[in-house]
Amino acid sequence: MTKGTFGESLKREREMRGVTLDEIAGATRIATRFLRAIENEEWDQLPGGVFNRGFVRAVARYLGLDEENTVAEYTLTVGDRPSVPVWTGSPPIVAPHKPWLAWFITAIVLIALLAGGWIGTRHILAQRAAKRAAQAEALRAASSPPSAIAALQTAADGPKTVSPAPDAQHATSETSAATDSASAAVPSSPPTEQFELKIAVGKKTKVTVVADQEMVFDGTMKSGENHFFSATDHFQVSAKDAGALHLVLNGKTLAPIGPAGRAGKITLTRDALKEVSGGGN
Repeated sequence: MTKGTFGESLKREREMRGVTLDEIAGATRIATRFLRAIENEEWDQLPGGVFNRGFVRAVARYLGLDEENTVAEYTLTVGDRPSVPVWTGSPPIVAPHKPWLAWFITAIVLIALLAGGWIGTRHILAQRAAKRAAQAEALRAASSPPSAIAALQTAADGPKTVSPAPDAQHATSETSAATDSASAAVPSSPPTEQFELKIAVGKKTKVTVVADQEMVFDGTMKSGENHFFSATDHFQVSAKDAGALHLVLNGKTLAPIGPAGRAGKITLTRDALKEVSGGGN
């Protein structure tokens, strides 16, 4: 086939069907300048190789021509022999690589793990705080004078009057008289005094407080903080910096538990409270 014959033949087939180059370009997604270059046989304006054969095949399909014969005529015209399978249709769409997607998913997972750990930690701390508050309340209730508890119980239940039997009135009178004599001879012992400890912190330090064999604080106290504890028998207080603590026991200021900058430890009993009270008098 001589030069100009293939392009003119393809153009004539297109014009016979009343089809424009723009219509073919819109249907096949081949640029109009490539279609015009095929009809004018300007092969240097085309990509070359399998792309040219793919363009020719797509145009022949759109015009209703025999695809294989048309591609063969093109190959004969340009003297080209395909060494790879002939490309049919438009080039495949290759999705761009998205490395940011993996980083985004990783960031979401890390945020979820951190949020779960933070929520779990807050829940555990809240449980511990509630447990300590309940223990302190139980200690206060246990250290309340029995007479006060009995008075509250009597007030809640109301007065109850029980008349003794006639035969027991005389024995009751004698028993009451003996009881009054014993009460007059032996003075009543005062109720157990509540043990209240206040710790004022002048400098940040590590502190441990044990009340009645139970640890009620083990952590760091900061400067300017005030902490209050209750016990029924004794306290054990230790600090990494003994001079940073100021102890007040039942309103009585105690001496420092050790020199500043050095660790110190003290056990506070009722005898220590009596010594402070005696020294104040």
